[in-house]
Amino acid sequence: MSPTSRDASGGGAKDALAPPDGARGALAPAVLALVVAGVVVGVLVRGAAPFASLGVDAPSVAVRVATPLARLLVLLAAGTCLGGLVGALVARPSTGGARVLGAQGYRAVRLAGTAAAVWAVGALVAAAGAVLGGTGGDPRVLAVPGAFLDAAGALEEPMGFLVAAVLAAVVAVVCRMTLSWRTAAGMVPLAALGVVAPVVTGQVASAGAGHDIATDAALLAALAAAVWTGLAVLETLAPGPDRAVAARARPVALAAAGVAVAVAAVSAVVLVRGAWLSVPGVLALAGLALLAVAAVATWRARVPGPAVLVPLLAVAGAAALAATEPAPAFGVPTTIQETLLGYVLTPPTTLGLLGPGRLNLLWAVVAVVLAGAYLLGVRRLRARGDAWPVGRTAAWSAGCALLVWATSSGLGAHAMATFSAHMGLHMLLSMLVPVLLVLGGPVTLALRALPAGETVDGPRDRLLSLVDAPLPRLLTRPVVALVLFVGSFYVLYFSPLYADALPYHWAHQAMFVHFLLTGYLFFWPIIGVDRSPRPLPHLGRLALLLASMPFHAFFGVALMGAATVIGEQYFRQLALPWVPDLLADQSLAGGIAWASGEAPLLVVLVALLVQWSRADQRDATRRDRHADRDGDADLAAWNAMLADLARRR
Repeated sequence: MSPTSRDASGGGAKDALAPPDGARGALAPAVLALVVAGVVVGVLVRGAAPFASLGVDAPSVAVRVATPLARLLVLLAAGTCLGGLVGALVARPSTGGARVLGAQGYRAVRLAGTAAAVWAVGALVAAAGAVLGGTGGDPRVLAVPGAFLDAAGALEEPMGFLVAAVLAAVVAVVCRMTLSWRTAAGMVPLAALGVVAPVVTGQVASAGAGHDIATDAALLAALAAAVWTGLAVLETLAPGPDRAVAARARPVALAAAGVAVAVAAVSAVVLVRGAWLSVPGVLALAGLALLAVAAVATWRARVPGPAVLVPLLAVAGAAALAATEPAPAFGVPTTIQETLLGYVLTPPTTLGLLGPGRLNLLWAVVAVVLAGAYLLGVRRLRARGDAWPVGRTAAWSAGCALLVWATSSGLGAHAMATFSAHMGLHMLLSMLVPVLLVLGGPVTLALRALPAGETVDGPRDRLLSLVDAPLPRLLTRPVVALVLFVGSFYVLYFSPLYADALPYHWAHQAMFVHFLLTGYLFFWPIIGVDRSPRPLPHLGRLALLLASMPFHAFFGVALMGAATVIGEQYFRQLALPWVPDLLADQSLAGGIAWASGEAPLLVVLVALLVQWSRADQRDATRRDRHADRDGDADLAAWNAMLADLARRR
């Protein structure tokens, strides 16, 4: 048997011991039927008790059964959609170019589109069921769109399902129309947002004490489990030659399995808090055990297939059933700070602000992944004898370390509770961390470390295609980057956005994402080591940097002189005794924005001038070498032209 035929059939003696495809394909549907039956029995056994504990009337039996089944459908369809898109990203492209989907990628995208359509319908049903469950089961609320949306917004989780339904519908339409690999890649963030929207607005986000860490853990676990489940579904529904896609996606599945098990354990510990004999506790233990079994199966299998999907189906059923259980009594906060923040603050001191504070799980994981991937790339270069500047590695490592410190220090903990600390964190995440990251040159490192394909199949070719895509080219336009970077200050704080976002942990995390991305996009074309999709001359870079300075100064002055408190209701609810004057704290925030905004820009200005000087030196050296090779022919031609002009006069 040739190597090609071995790869297509699964390869080797392992496949000879594997069950036939028919048996493999029948296993998952049988388990799914058992999971559905278990969910229905669980709902019927519990009866109306969960709703009585909430003090609301129980909806009909049909609604009580349909709601967890719709949640189960959402979990499976969302995972299939996201996993199908990931499968398309690792599939071999068409011979027509890296932008065109190949046959395997095309089938994966079509599967993702079908799953997205089912996901949209299931999310709508889940939203309706959540509204009925939270409003006493009165079906008349569904007949009036305004009343339904008001109830969904008040209950929060139904609004998350509605957002997921809209995003899933968009993904479904695009997946049915596209033949482009880059478009499929662009759908991944939309699908990821649809996966996390119900999670960050659900029960785990309102569990009181510890809800900040639990929300981050649930968000990471939902994304990892969705990719993991989707790749298993892709192998189950598309066996045969398409197993090559799942085989290439095996490292992704292993990484997703590790993340899902780790963060699910963290979430369970924080949310259950030792009450393992309660219904949520028993379900959490069973879910962790099944996740561990699925992780071992993923590690042992060549491709993530039905052997992995079976325990994941059981976990999805348990999650769908657990989501209808009221939050346990031990999760009820005891103070207003635990209600709004998830933890209790102490009066700030200099050492307290600079030292360890509250762990921001999301950004700690992101920083570790970014630093680890970068160091792996440097190690690969050095292993083959290539050099990589130590300064770039130091800059990237310092940026990742500063990201962890800023979000998990005392400053990060107080940033959720006081405007001045928030503004200090904002300046770090938008001004200093991006500067360090762009000086690290991650795209250049990736292009040198990633292998190139024989034709257009390599990861390096895919990365080049993404960097040259229309969206990066648009976002790095000087005017667009400047508006996003500076304009977001005014839009966020001088509109209701910041005040509305203050009570929600996920909204703070979304703000941090925005700060980092806009800062990176702004500083990339100015001092970035990586070649920008729209390169600027050094004079243009200097002009772009100088154009941003007055806007920063004016923002700080406007904030210092404001007569009304931004987010006053939220800060008065917290009632921190060490912040008696909210307007004075806001004025301090304006001073921080003014001072800390100008200092990093001056550092960037110095770095830009140094880069400009070095570029001129390189150009001069290159011209000298060229002159040495041709005997300074350009200068001789110039002198001859001047002599000829003199003779003509």
